[in-house]
Amino acid sequence: MRWTVIRGSTLQKTPWRNGHGTSRSIVTRLARDGSLLWQVGIADLEKDAPFSHYPDHDRVFTPVAGEPPVELSFEDGPFKPCPLLVPKRFRGEIATNCRVPAPGRAFNAIVDRRHYTADVVVLRLGAGDSVEAPDAPEVVVHCLAGELAASGEVLTAGDSLLGPGPATPGAAATDVTAIVVAIRPVTSPPPG
Repeated sequence: MRWTVIRGSTLQKTPWRNGHGTSRSIVTRLARDGSLLWQVGIADLEKDAPFSHYPDHDRVFTPVAGEPPVELSFEDGPFKPCPLLVPKRFRGEIATNCRVPAPGRAFNAIVDRRHYTADVVVLRLGAGDSVEAPDAPEVVVHCLAGELAASGEVLTAGDSLLGPGPATPGAAATDVTAIVVAIRPVTSPPPG
């Protein structure tokens, strides 16, 4: 199964919904009416700012650069640090503020919970280790550091793969840190 390579150098910087920051979308899926079904991307965290509201959506926020780490406050509660490479899940309609002690970046996965779920895992691989994609219709593998050999190409930091799982889309050419996102449709429980 061939996977699609998405080069980090091709990603376009766009403003957040609320205009308080910028991000680069890796993959965006829209409904026929133009509403967001799911998206994964990289947000630039350059200054303190409120996050955009995403009613009916779940977010998984994973800081990937910046020390000391950013801090989040929910519903005007206390700010708490978000350690690097630790995914943080929260609801998109909750008022969320971000305090940025030092400029950084975060990997975001946003899904319309009425239709999709997102599972986000950070992997650390040694040279030669295989990249195992989970069983999901759509999987994004994002290379944070190191090099991945996949689909006959070499991916470096900032590049991503998009494809279906389960699969082994490639192997680490060097020590690698990667984020793997599994997007699955919500299945209705059987009647009765």
